[in-house]
This record gives sequence, structure tokens and C-alpha cells, in this order.
Amino acid sequence: MRGLMVGDFRADSAPPSRINERYRLVTTINSYNGRVRCPLKRTAIALVFLMGAFARVGYTQGCPVSTTVRVLDKQGVASVNLTADQMRAEIDGTPAKVSSISRENNQRIILLLDISSNMKSVWNPAMAAARQLIEASGENFDIVLFRDRIRGYARGRSKSEQLLEQLSPDLLKPGGTALYDSLIGIADSLKGSKAAIVVISDGGENSSVHSSDVTVPLLIRASSPSVFALILDYNEHEPSRRYFKKISTDTGGLIEYPPSSSKVPEAMATLIAAVQNPLVVTLQPSRMVISMARLKLEAISPNGEPQRDVRLLHVVEVASCDAPSADLR
Repeated sequence: MRGLMVGDFRADSAPPSRINERYRLVTTINSYNGRVRCPLKRTAIALVFLMGAFARVGYTQGCPVSTTVRVLDKQGVASVNLTADQMRAEIDGTPAKVSSISRENNQRIILLLDISSNMKSVWNPAMAAARQLIEASGENFDIVLFRDRIRGYARGRSKSEQLLEQLSPDLLKPGGTALYDSLIGIADSLKGSKAAIVVISDGGENSSVHSSDVTVPLLIRASSPSVFALILDYNEHEPSRRYFKKISTDTGGLIEYPPSSSKVPEAMATLIAAVQNPLVVTLQPSRMVISMARLKLEAISPNGEPQRDVRLLHVVEVASCDAPSADLR
């Protein structure tokens, strides 16, 4: 195929009283300082613990956390009618302020297309769905081909269209399917870009080094892409489905299982609507986020009650505070 580039593309306890908190803080500082002779190091240790204590008093202005959210109504249709005062957030069980919600206007869409031999029986609907996705997308569009590893890619809409036209069933070869590892490879290559990965596959997985449980935190730490999927197995009783569904759900994506080839266009249209309506939600946590922290978001009504007819797609964990902008570095 000319033009094809080949490469390896807690549960929180109840808050203690102020007296107990102060006693524990002083005890901790003294414990560390008892092992340090240098006065400067003792001062530094005290400052670190004191800053952490002050950060727990209110929202930490120096640690914004931004995450991508998609809003679905009770019919599962994508919607963007949500404001900051209509959302409630917690990070590791502690309230976080929703400081802003805005549209994400620079999202990259990456089609991850399965070219393993198992795709032969669903190749025509898979290609039709791929064309449907490209036609609905802008210039920030890439294609990545995979089976036992990433086998090729094209960057940009024009080159992606050219690559898609070169594909045929002859390309489908046996040799294993490494879906999880391919997702991780793409996430590692994004380098902070906001992206949605759309998988078209039969959902098979038998060659990855990583499990589904390990894949999710690796994706979040790398670049936190939302993972969407069109699974063409037409078998709703397939036990392996739940493993991939976890990846899609925990990264803030969506998964569709059309029951037949005639339902594929409708399923892809549902995915496209969700992919194309990302919101960027910026949170102000009450403490610094320096490691993986559980995220809970919910839509609320004016009286503060959850909106049961609104579903939010978002990552289950956040990895850290936002990186400082270039002018602040």
C-alpha cells in the first residue's frame, strides 16, 4: 500500500476535629525533624507540611484540574446544555469547585481500525462506518491500523481518506490482536493533546501485554484520551465484552454494539454525536492532586438534587493538576 507509514506508532475517613488535626500535624513535623540535623532541612520539612495543611482549608487555587466531559440526555443523545452551577464534583471524596465549563474546539479524532483476520466477516460494515466517521470529522483526524501491534497510520484527514481507499480484505492477516497495547501506544504519542480514540473492531483481544485493568490508568497518565468503540461481533452474550467496556466507560467514552450490520450506521451516528460534543470542565480541588485520584461528577438541579435524566461521560480518575501554561513556566 503506497503511502502507508509503518511504525510503532480510598475510602476517606470522617474529618478529625481541629485539635486532633493540629496535634497530628505537630507530631508529624517533630517526627521528621527528629531525624534531620540540618536546620534548613528542618524548616523546609515544616513548610511542606504546613502548606499541605493550609491547602485543606479551602480550594487550592494553584492546582486547577481540567477534564473532558460529555453530556447525554435520558435518551442517550449528546447535549451541551450544562453550566458550572449545574454540576457537582468530588476528587477522592472531597468537594471540588467547578470553576468553568467550555467547549473543546481543538479535539483530535483518531480512528483505531482492527485489521486482524477476525474482521473478514464484518469488513464491509466496518469500512462503511470508517467512512461515516471521516465524513463527519474535521481536519484533526488520524487513522491507526492494528492487529498484533500498530501496523500503520496516516495523519490528517486527506491522508486518512487516501489510506482508507487503499484498504482491502487482503490486508487482513492472522497473528493476534493487541487492542489494549495499541490504545496505550496512541495515548503515549499524543503528548497532552485533547483526543478521542474511536475503535472499530470485533472486540477481540489476545496479544496485549497489558490487561484492561492496567490499561485505564496508563491511558489517563499518558494523555487521558476518551475511548469510543463500535464493536462488530453481533453477539451480545460474548463474555469478553465487559473487559473492553470498562476501558471505554472509565476513560469517559462510549461503546456501541449494533445487533446486526443494518444497525451499524445508526450506532456510528450515536458515537459521532458524542465524540463531537466534548466539554472542558475545570475544577479547583481542596488539596493538591499529586497522584491518581478518584473523580466523581454529577449534574444537579437548582435545588441541589442529582438530575437522574442526565448522564455525564468522564474519566474515573485524574492524574495530577494541570501543567502551567507557557507564560508561567
